Amino acid sequence: MQNQEILINYLNELNINYEIKTLKDITKLIKAHLRTFSFSSLRVLLKEEISLDLNNIYENIVLKKRGGYCFEHNKLMYEVLKELGFDVTHYLARVINNTQNIPAQTHRFTLLDFQGEKYLIDVGIGFRTPSVPIKLGNTSSVSHLGVEYKIVELEDKICSMQLMQKGKPFNATKFDLNKCYESDFEIGNFYSYKNPNAVFVNNFVISLIEEDVIHSLVNEKYFKINKQGTKEIEIRSCEQLEELLKNDLNSKFTANEIAFFHKNYIKA
Repeated sequence: MQNQEILINYLNELNINYEIKTLKDITKLIKAHLRTFSFSSLRVLLKEEISLDLNNIYENIVLKKRGGYCFEHNKLMYEVLKELGFDVTHYLARVINNTQNIPAQTHRFTLLDFQGEKYLIDVGIGFRTPSVPIKLGNTSSVSHLGVEYKIVELEDKICSMQLMQKGKPFNATKFDLNKCYESDFEIGNFYSYKNPNAVFVNNFVISLIEEDVIHSLVNEKYFKINKQGTKEIEIRSCEQLEELLKNDLNSKFTANEIAFFHKNYIKA
């Protein structure tokens, strides 16, 4: 399938029937993507091959609704924006989660150059994913649930995507803007789904972001996050897990796959 056909089908899936020309249009696109397609490690846990071929990404995320992680979601968004005619580049980052750790560069994101300004676009960092482009230059951008994001400089040419969490700054990722190639993403992706110590190899992680609620399921803990606070819901059965995956997280997995998840990652 050609990129133009993927673009048309992708936009149809999101019910977007208008031209995407402005930053506001791109924000609408991001929000539609996040409320439709889940961020997920589930295919990693099933030992599936995680291909970065665009057709495979499109098939798994858009058609089959089986989710994906940063290398898949952000490549799809990058290719969509590129096909729409926007000036985009792609980079790697380290997921530091507000620590001083220096993990491998196993996170992909997109940089948009629009009307003389640069914006970070990231639709693949789980429940902390911003639903708006974040302007570079230490300027706050307000995302879903009123959460503020900004890009801050930590040291010489090293930046962080920072959000306010419980009233305090939280540095989610750390990155520079050294040029990256598809081969770099292939290496990061291979580590993420093959290395025995990788987060996604060892944890059941899935989330979906709507404008007024974040759905986040990590191993046995399911959270619904909104402006009023966080509600934790106990998962008591395979049937309940199946309902959550289908209705709250818009994901499609077989009964056998769900039983495997429940037995190995959910059941106490």
